[in-house]
Amino acid sequence: MTIQINDPWFESLYTKEFGANTTKFVDEIKVLLVERYQKEKRILALLHQYQDANISIGKIAENLYIDREEVLALLRKHNIDFVDYSLEDEKKNIDDFLEEFKK
Repeated sequence: MTIQINDPWFESLYTKEFGANTTKFVDEIKVLLVERYQKEKRILALLHQYQDANISIGKIAENLYIDREEVLALLRKHNIDFVDYSLEDEKKNIDDFLEEFKK
């Protein structure tokens, strides 16, 4: 198998890190692509759980080791509706509820 590389960065990587060994280079690319596919599959599974109201945005963030804003970006990317409440909004809702409860 012959690989033609026109990018200087890839050429350097191929030569220095893989000793111009095509098999090793291609095998590593396969590993990276499989990892990427598995991660995307995991993301989609978690987003599906969110759509079914089985998991929270916080749990998605925790499972993917990303922050809340990145989860919201994923939801937008996949056109999944969500309500974006801030912590301050939640505190106000609790305070309002407690005030009503006292009456």
